[in-house]
Amino acid sequence: MNLWPFVFALFALGIFCLLTRRNLIKILIGLELLSKGATLALIWSGVLRNSLSYTQSLAVIVIAIEVMVVAVFLALVYAFHEKSDSLDTDDMRRLKG
Repeated sequence: MNLWPFVFALFALGIFCLLTRRNLIKILIGLELLSKGATLALIWSGVLRNSLSYTQSLAVIVIAIEVMVVAVFLALVYAFHEKSDSLDTDDMRRLKG
């Protein structure tokens, strides 16, 4: 079974969400799609090279980093929403300070 088309589809959807969406939550979903595609590509390359234990440990580190990125991004989204009562990225241009 070949997973590369699924990996490329996740990458494409993630990049599409990052480039075309204006809502911060939808941008976060695009970022997560992109990172899940990278994790899947990492694990699949380990399967193809027969070094699954090494790539699984590396994938756990990547997932931990993803969780930290999501936590920081959600904290920034929450702070922005408290200031502007909006999640639109166009409203970010009005912030000063």
